[in-house]
Amino acid sequence: MNSSQDLHSLCIGKNISLSTAESCTSGALASAFTSISGSSSFFRGGLVAYQNEIKIKCLGIPESIIKERTVVCSDVAEKMAENARQKFSSDFSISTTGYAGPLGGTDLNPVGTVFIAVSSNKRSISKRFFFKGDRASIISQAVVSSISFLCSELKSYK
Repeated sequence: MNSSQDLHSLCIGKNISLSTAESCTSGALASAFTSISGSSSFFRGGLVAYQNEIKIKCLGIPESIIKERTVVCSDVAEKMAENARQKFSSDFSISTTGYAGPLGGTDLNPVGTVFIAVSSNKRSISKRFFFKGDRASIISQAVVSSISFLCSELKSYK
């Protein structure tokens, strides 16, 4: 069974709804969720917030966090997931923000750095990942890691 099938089974089995807020994966995560027939029973929708202005206006990310910490940080990832969960009235939401390259990145967060956050009504948690490769490979690794992280959170959800 692949990770999308695992996610599908977990959501159906636990009657959990999902939403996404994506930046660096630009919809690839939502596409992976919906790659299996029947995903409309748990996937409510998602928002691709690629530009900072959209993160601020549509997802309510405080501009002060972006100015102080940059858009690629745990605070932004967690706020993206929390606010998407609320907007879509879903049980869980997952977000991605990072530098897929080849441009971008900082000394602290070089190209390949991706923050992934999962939010439920009980908690929000984020992880920092470092991926190597070209842009397509980094995005693909981020999607796979996002689904794995989300499945882990869903399995422990009571």
